[in-house]
Amino acid sequence: MRDFMTADGIEPRDSGSRLPDLLRIRPIGIDDWSNVRYVHGNAFRTILGPHLTPETISAFLAALDDPGYVDRLCDCDLIGAWLDGELVGTAGWRRVDDRAGVATIEGLFVRPMFAFMGIGSALLAHAESRARDAGCVAFTATVAPVSVPFMLRFGYDIAAHGADLPEAPFAEPMFLMRKREGATARAPIVSGDAVDAGGIALADEWIHASD
Repeated sequence: MRDFMTADGIEPRDSGSRLPDLLRIRPIGIDDWSNVRYVHGNAFRTILGPHLTPETISAFLAALDDPGYVDRLCDCDLIGAWLDGELVGTAGWRRVDDRAGVATIEGLFVRPMFAFMGIGSALLAHAESRARDAGCVAFTATVAPVSVPFMLRFGYDIAAHGADLPEAPFAEPMFLMRKREGATARAPIVSGDAVDAGGIALADEWIHASD
């Protein structure tokens, strides 16, 4: 089951919030996976859940408990954001076309109580930056309708819409977003301890966009 796309990208453009100085961004490690599941489940239920059918919510929560959920996320370059030692969000990327240098954004989730602080924006920026460092020059993401405004803010355009997109995680209308080479983010970017500043990440499991 694909990652549903962002559970932290619904923040207003001019919310006035700023990332706390204590925010740290680094790659997800082997000891972080239980916290990753918690963040994803919490963000999905609270931010995306109200916009989805009960069947879709149940399917995602069932997938979250399956060992394959973590296995799929391990296939992407997943990073996390910590605030005062607590994991508050994740994002990642995965290469989908070696010849064209295309990466897909996956696993972008932010805990609801930490929304509207720019954490999702920072995560997406870091993820894109890491993908660029690996030679990627273009990005895609399959997202729910509620996440579209968030992606548009960061230079993504709508490429397709429907309930039968190849990368869609379930049979609900989704949007395929693409970012053209040279497009830039229009939101604040902050640096983290173990990651170069520059990109934002969505996910390969059920992509969430929350900022």
